Formats: sequence, structure tokens, C-alpha cells
Amino acid sequence: MQFFCSEFKSESLFEMGLDQLKDIEENWVPQLYASDPHKLMRGLEDLSMLSYARMVINASLARKASSTILDFKRIDYPEIDPPGWHKFLTVRQEDGKVKIGERPMDYYGDMKKNYEAQNKDYTGVYEG
Repeated sequence: MQFFCSEFKSESLFEMGLDQLKDIEENWVPQLYASDPHKLMRGLEDLSMLSYARMVINASLARKASSTILDFKRIDYPEIDPPGWHKFLTVRQEDGKVKIGERPMDYYGDMKKNYEAQNKDYTGVYEG
């Protein structure tokens, strides 16, 4: 991660990082085993770190702009904080795939109204 998502970023570095993660997942994860519960816990932590790394790299790949506020510098997108990128990116994992979405910077506003508008499953749950 330090090499592929370091201070200065580019699409080619992100693609190389995703290729490395794929190699680890295809060639090394199948060989993972644990001889005791402690090693099992550490192995599960490693698998989680692979998932997190995939999500971070995909989120970085999706942000096609540099940002001072985020301290995010893309070599291939040198313009700082362009107006079209004044938004949040959302990241989630669904069926083993990373899904990227976006939200406007001011989406939060009234908690109940806006949260429920963005999260239909929680309609009526938030009472505050």
C-alpha cells in the first residue's frame, strides 16, 4: 500500500496495486492455514487488510482530481480542487466487488430527512 497509494498517485500505480492484490488473493490466500486460534485470528486480520486495501485503491482510482483538503495528489490529474469534484465518494463492498458512489458536500443537512433519503432501509428508525 505504501508504494501504490503513497503521496503522489497515478492510475498506473493504482492498477499495479490492484494487480498485486489479485496475485496475493489468487496465489497466496489459498495456501493460508492456521495451526492454532491465535494464528487463525492473524490470518483473518490479513484477509481483512486485503479487502481494505482493495477498497482504498479503488476509491483512490475513482477520485479523478487532486485535493488540498484531502491531501490527495494525483500526478495524472494535477488540477487542485476542480469544481466538478466538490463531493464525497462513498465506498462499499457488495458481493465481493468494490462499489463507488458519490454524495454532494452538503448532503447531511437535516439528519432524519437526508439520512433516510440516502438510506431507504432506515426510514422511520431515526427518532431524534
